[in-house]
Amino acid sequence: MLCNAIRKREDMTQQVQSAPLIRQQNIVKVYDIDLMRQGVIDVYRSLIWTRKYKEAGTVELHAALNSRNLALLQEGHIVTMTGSVESAIIEGIAADDYSNEITATGHMLSSGLSRRGIKTIVNVSNETFEDVMRKLVDVSAINSQKPLPRLALGERKGIGEKVTLQVSYKDLYTYLMKLSACSNLGFLIRGDYKTKQFYFEVYEGKDHSVNQTGNKRVIFSEVYRNINKATYTSNSQNYKTHAIVFGDGEGAVRTVMEATIDSTATGWERRELMVDARDIQRDNLTTAQYQSALIQRGNEKLAEYGIVECLEAVTLPNVNFTYKTDYDLGDIVTVNKKAWGIKMDKRITEVQEIYENGGLSVVPTFGDPLPDIVDLSNN
Repeated sequence: MLCNAIRKREDMTQQVQSAPLIRQQNIVKVYDIDLMRQGVIDVYRSLIWTRKYKEAGTVELHAALNSRNLALLQEGHIVTMTGSVESAIIEGIAADDYSNEITATGHMLSSGLSRRGIKTIVNVSNETFEDVMRKLVDVSAINSQKPLPRLALGERKGIGEKVTLQVSYKDLYTYLMKLSACSNLGFLIRGDYKTKQFYFEVYEGKDHSVNQTGNKRVIFSEVYRNINKATYTSNSQNYKTHAIVFGDGEGAVRTVMEATIDSTATGWERRELMVDARDIQRDNLTTAQYQSALIQRGNEKLAEYGIVECLEAVTLPNVNFTYKTDYDLGDIVTVNKKAWGIKMDKRITEVQEIYENGGLSVVPTFGDPLPDIVDLSNN
């Protein structure tokens, strides 16, 4: 599903204003769009670094209003920080004389893929989701007539199930988010400041739940004292179990296929979604490939209409389990909120890192949050 998360913030404005301007533990590094270093900011009031698994995360930096920071925090500049694989591009600046503060906001680099579109028909037959995502970025933003400068494909990891599909004339970034939701793979653009390159990469979180034995088990619960100020959400309002996909043809001879995420759902439990897929063309496809492409379109739409179940909580990065060592964005962990009777294995789809007062607090989101807007288009 689309993952525009519902925020479980306490009044962040009040929290930021109460934090002093001090030297923080993580240095913010600033580069221009050509990856040339412009300078660093190590004294700031607050940095809210929000990482997301299935879409581009966000950044919000509050620093002193002075000539040096005004020169560094320009729209189009890139910020990263010590120990982070992600980088963000600054998209907005607000200067306030009253508080003597400058606020810079933006999105992680993968959001830049929204500046390109899929301008041709791309047929994929029995390829992994990772390879599909890499191919789309390659033909749309790298080896295209108008490439994104310095962008290249990063390491191929050989992950994801195999899929057959056809896509044409879509927004590149929006379609990558749909593939991410359908495959449970994350994606990002990594800035390499030594080689002066941007690398597009697809990755997969690890399973750290109690039901597996291959990796260290990670549990968030009151017992481990690593789950505080929790907020739980469950909503099935937009849930769909079956996608009825309409392909080429007219009337009684129109090609119709069905995709499902719950083949046992019947009666009131069966929830149907109508999908118009006449844009998928038979050219260069066998009948089986065409039908598979229709089913895949249905699966992509169903991924947007899942049951919403998520829990957000505040935790410290080194309480019982160490953030980025024992667990990270995209990993599956076990969450046990005993007081509410909730025990579930969920993927960490978002992590909000809050740097202020010289320390770090972490707000992970377990599961997929309710989208702000339900996408009813066929994009």
